[in-house]
Amino acid sequence: MVKLDKDYVWECDYGVRKPLVPVLMELLKNQDATSLQMVNLMTNSIPYNLEFFIVVSYENPKEGHIEVMKNMMRAAGLRYRPDITFNELSQEIGYRRFNSQTLVRDIDVLEAMNSELLFRYYEKSELEKMGYVIDKPLGNQMPIFLSHSSKNKSEVEDLIPYLNGAGLPVWFDKVNIDYGESIVKAIQKGIKQSAGVIFWITNDFINSNWCDLELTKFSSRYASKKNLLTIAVVHQDVDIDKIDFLFDDIKYLHRKDENLEKIAKEILPSLKRYINSTNN
Repeated sequence: MVKLDKDYVWECDYGVRKPLVPVLMELLKNQDATSLQMVNLMTNSIPYNLEFFIVVSYENPKEGHIEVMKNMMRAAGLRYRPDITFNELSQEIGYRRFNSQTLVRDIDVLEAMNSELLFRYYEKSELEKMGYVIDKPLGNQMPIFLSHSSKNKSEVEDLIPYLNGAGLPVWFDKVNIDYGESIVKAIQKGIKQSAGVIFWITNDFINSNWCDLELTKFSSRYASKKNLLTIAVVHQDVDIDKIDFLFDDIKYLHRKDENLEKIAKEILPSLKRYINSTNN
């Protein structure tokens, strides 16, 4: 009876290859050609789309061999890709997407992993030894939360470049809340992660339910920990008596004109001093 092939496609990290060497060597040493039909490496070294796949194929596997292989691959952090076939990968070779090498013996593994045909670029660990920073996400500094009415969004957005220019990241709903994301959860997360908050107090702010929610959440956080810088910029049209109770122990800036640069110059020193103190 003709046996059918059983193929397993595994997706690897192009930049993390050394941990796979002992795994593949052990697999090829313990499972010979009578059970393990093929181990094929397929790599894409185009810098805009680095890819690395391992295809493992069986025709007449010995008992337990497939399960052992699966456990080894998963333990090495590889991702099983049943949505991709060896046939599809092979077709892409014709479009110069992949280079390929089949491993026959365990000693072939080191040769393949050091092959410039398969891997033109250093592993991440080698680059890190040279002083390069790898996989460090940006945008993780504690931001300044901009609490404002949606009717004042355009004006508040124009303030952001002044804050960024002073080295201060901001949390701004228009940018930090993704489409389809829960607004309440996103705001709560922003409040929790922020180093400070600027309340942009206008009459629209006072009448906004969202602004009231943000004010309540920040007030609760400030009352419990006080690890928060709170700045209020109050528009000249706002009746001070309406907000005095909100900021009874916090000095606020009473805005007298429309010049955003002047406002930025007023509040930036306090913001920078506070951020620097939290970083030290």
